[in-house]
Amino acid sequence: MTDTFFEKELAARPIEAIPGLIEFDIPVHGDNRGWFKENFQKEKMLPLGFPESFFAADKLQNNVSLSRQGVLRGLHAEPWDKYISVADNGRVLGAWVDLRAGDSFGHVYQTIIDASKGIYVPRGVANGFQVLSDTVSYSYLVNDYWALELKPKYAFVNYADPALGITWDDVEHAEVSEADKQHPLLKDVQPLQPEQL
Repeated sequence: MTDTFFEKELAARPIEAIPGLIEFDIPVHGDNRGWFKENFQKEKMLPLGFPESFFAADKLQNNVSLSRQGVLRGLHAEPWDKYISVADNGRVLGAWVDLRAGDSFGHVYQTIIDASKGIYVPRGVANGFQVLSDTVSYSYLVNDYWALELKPKYAFVNYADPALGITWDDVEHAEVSEADKQHPLLKDVQPLQPEQL
């Protein structure tokens, strides 16, 4: 863990390629014993661009997944907005693809995420990640309750579609679910209309 991990101040950067996608720098306070961070703080993040609409439905749920090195998950667009972050010392290569109808349909953004970064993802933007560390705990703060019956409302695009131009790490040897391998190419994805979001 580098010293720069601890030097960041809370800041936000909208991602131009995908409207509504926001990358947050998260202060991490630590020493040789470990570290602490405020992963999400509504009153501090709203003025930086975190959307008030995230809280409109008055539903919040925090989900955490654990994955090991080489696992690649995605690309899924769930029917809710989410704020994602890494909850431990792990690192992932994150990727996002806009599946909403409009000029930014098919636009891609990717970056490395560790504990000092959070990403706000609006509904209709597919999210995926590949684990770069031994393991990672990936945290999702979402504004609707997860339920298996919502799966038909998800939208998907194939992580390996060359048209996306995503530079995964050694993708040929990545551990990917059979379901994720079967997702359609971008050319076969119907853009999500506003009434579907």
